[in-house]
Amino acid sequence: MNKDRISIIIPVYNAEEYLDRCLESVLEQSFTSFEVILVDDGSTDSSPLICDRYSATDPRFRTVHKDNGGVSSARNAGMDLAKGEYMMFLDSDDALLPDALERMMENVVGEDMILGGYATFIGGVPEKEVLPLNTRSYRGGEMALFFDENIRKNCEMLDAPWAKMLRRKAIGNLRFCEDLSYAEDKLFVFNFFSVCTSVHTCSVPVYAYHIRPGSLGSDKVSDRHLIQLRRFLPEYSQALTKLAELYPASDKLRSLYHNDVIGRYICRILNIFLTRRTALLTDDLLSELYAMMDADPRIGVFSIRAGQVFNLLLYRTCSPKAGVRVYKTISSVLSLFRRGNHV
Repeated sequence: MNKDRISIIIPVYNAEEYLDRCLESVLEQSFTSFEVILVDDGSTDSSPLICDRYSATDPRFRTVHKDNGGVSSARNAGMDLAKGEYMMFLDSDDALLPDALERMMENVVGEDMILGGYATFIGGVPEKEVLPLNTRSYRGGEMALFFDENIRKNCEMLDAPWAKMLRRKAIGNLRFCEDLSYAEDKLFVFNFFSVCTSVHTCSVPVYAYHIRPGSLGSDKVSDRHLIQLRRFLPEYSQALTKLAELYPASDKLRSLYHNDVIGRYICRILNIFLTRRTALLTDDLLSELYAMMDADPRIGVFSIRAGQVFNLLLYRTCSPKAGVRVYKTISSVLSLFRRGNHV
């Protein structure tokens, strides 16, 4: 078997509390033909020392220290150094499940992507598993079937870079966008899909996605994230449009932009209305939002339900002035549903 068949790229930033768990999960793998590239992204805790310790004791590990540039910058630095046939991304606060690499590499014959499932843990407690529909390979014209069989609501299995191996030859010069700090991983994955001609799916959990109890507010969007989200939408739209043109037979791809992107965008903006006030929620932003919905009545109807909106109203509080704006916004959204007979 070829040496270093897999390059495991781990961006590290102030992860001292979880890093040993992550790296030990790699060392315990039954499949051993891998290299690990640890990219210390300017950590200020003991993470650099932990990385150096593993690199000093196992020749398969090597550490790169760099100034802080963000997770995309760290991943790109690792990609530039990778020598394996496949690249795999592992976040420093997550872990590989036992025998993950061996299970993913079984019956692989050079597919551009190997896709496994993942298990979500909250505070160390298992919550759910998200798995591919089956274990098989998809090639050429079967890629449309791959998307239709494996795209879930909000595309939760496909849009993250982890629980995947990507063939280095297929990646070529594709890299993560370092100017984007919101959903940059989603953009990278779907840009890769446009050059990916074959996928092998492995219908078992291979990746442990750990959510810390204190980080459960993933729906909270800062002003900075809102700006980034507005930047992200046209680039993601372009990536999905290209993919839908490549695989016109896929019904799921044609509706994914409306289901996953615009619908989520609208939900987040409504959530901001109902949780806090921000100078970014201007009439200009609302006009942009309405224009996006008016451009296509399908937008949002898959991801926003009337029940969701009213749950937000029931369980969130806001000032009377903000409440008026919320009411007008929700009324406009619901009127779109009524016009499309989706309520």
